[in-house]
Formats: sequence, C-alpha cells, structure tokens
Amino acid sequence: MKYLIYPIIICFIVFGNVSNAIANISNEIANTKEIELKHYKKINLPYSSAELEKYYYWGENGLQLSPDMPFPLRFTNKEFSYKPKLFDYLAKTTFYFPLCYFYYKNILYKGVIQMAISDNDEKIFTFQVYSYNDQGGVIDAILLYKVQRGEISYWNDFIINPNGKILITQYQQVNLFEDDEEPKDNQIETKTVEFQMTPSGIFNSVEK
Repeated sequence: MKYLIYPIIICFIVFGNVSNAIANISNEIANTKEIELKHYKKINLPYSSAELEKYYYWGENGLQLSPDMPFPLRFTNKEFSYKPKLFDYLAKTTFYFPLCYFYYKNILYKGVIQMAISDNDEKIFTFQVYSYNDQGGVIDAILLYKVQRGEISYWNDFIINPNGKILITQYQQVNLFEDDEEPKDNQIETKTVEFQMTPSGIFNSVEK
C-alpha cells in the first residue's frame, strides 16, 4: 500500500510545480502590462479628435510635433507588422508616442501617436488605436486620425463613444489646380464611416 503513495505524492509535486509556474507566468504578464501602461494616460470614454490638436502645430517647415510629446517607444515586431484598418497608402515607422489607454468589455485598448510615411515620403501625423488580449498580443488596430497637407489635404475627426461605437468623418480638399481651372471656395469632400468595438476586441465596420 505504501508503494502506491509514492506516485500520488509525485503527482502532487508535479502538479504543484505546474500550478506555481502558471501563477508565475500570469504574474509576469500582469507586471509587464502594468509597467507598459505607466507610459500611457488612462482615459474615460467618450474620447474625440479634439484631444489631439495640442500635440502638433503648423510651422514654416510644415507640420511640427508639440514639445510636450510623450517619450517615444518602439513597436514590437507584431505591432509593427500589423496593418491598422484605414491605414491605406501609409507606411509605419518603428517608433510611436504612447498616449492613452482604456478598457471596453474587459479588452485593453491603447492609443498611440505616430508620424507615418505617405507614398511620396511625406510625414503624416496619425493616431492609431490597438486592442490587446490578456497575453499582450495584438487583436486588432485602426487608424482614427490623420493630418496630411499637399496637393490634396486629408484630415479626420472622430469620436469613440461609451457604447463602443466609433464615428469617423474623413475630409479631403484639392489644393492644386490647372491653369485653366478656377479654385472653388470650400471645395471639401467629406465621408463618414462607423465602426463598432466588439467584446472580442475587433473593430467591425458598420454598414449604413
């Protein structure tokens, strides 16, 4: 009978070590998340594009970042390789400025500012939001705000509502005209798109 006790004791030791290992991993993930979030400001919804206007200004050399920008961080490989929704015709740079975070349906969302690169090598001010799972992996991402001037100017307004709905108004204005064309006042094209944050952390497009 005593020989049967030894396998049981061994099982308890093995399972105990496994449980301790799992607990240690969970604690490490929680500690890492807490350290990373120290670079971000916690916000409450609603949150809108009006909050971003203080982070840039127009100077003699074009768009300039505010001197009050947060300290830049580097994207992880997975973050860098993930292309946010509405990020057409833009390329990421490896660094970003951590700005804010919030939770929706127990999913962590982080908002970052980044100077992206256009297809003609212009620097574009952007605000992107990423969602993360409990292990810190990227679930989804979306570009909510951008400011770009040139032959055609682009800019956005947005609001993230407490119910998880995101309303984005996209503006486009032509600044370059042919010699035989007469510029028109307030020639601004607008388009409104809507997304819904889901309980799984996905940004779903809402068809109107």
